[in-house]
Amino acid sequence: MIRISNIKTNHLFIAYILISLSLILFTTVSNFNLTGYSYQYHENGALTIEKGYLTKDQVISTPTNEAIKAIELITKADAYWNVTYVFCLVFFLLLFKNAYKPFRPENNWKRYVTFYSIVLIAFLVWIISSQVTLTEQIATIINDLKGGE
Repeated sequence: MIRISNIKTNHLFIAYILISLSLILFTTVSNFNLTGYSYQYHENGALTIEKGYLTKDQVISTPTNEAIKAIELITKADAYWNVTYVFCLVFFLLLFKNAYKPFRPENNWKRYVTFYSIVLIAFLVWIISSQVTLTEQIATIINDLKGGE
């Protein structure tokens, strides 16, 4: 078993930075969010709503003014995703910092672990319930735009 204290701190931070940058790049390039919905404006004033995490399938193409509510919800989902990955990056940075022996708090180590675990679980429950609700609302709006199929 490799112990974190045996790995050089520089290697951990370099790996952390590379993972963070690749996550940010992936999110930006693929318009990723946890609902799976994204939208694109076109020059002719039309809006295309797509569904999919990696491979996007066109769900509907409609005039922009008819899909304002869907745009708001998809934008909200994007904001939730940004909060989620920033929170996770900070969480893991603090976890690495506290797991590394020289930086580990001498007193109350178990309390730190318990506190981090409770915060992570609470955040995950909140974000998952929020994303499920957003996904259902977006699907309802898209079905209404399609004509109630």
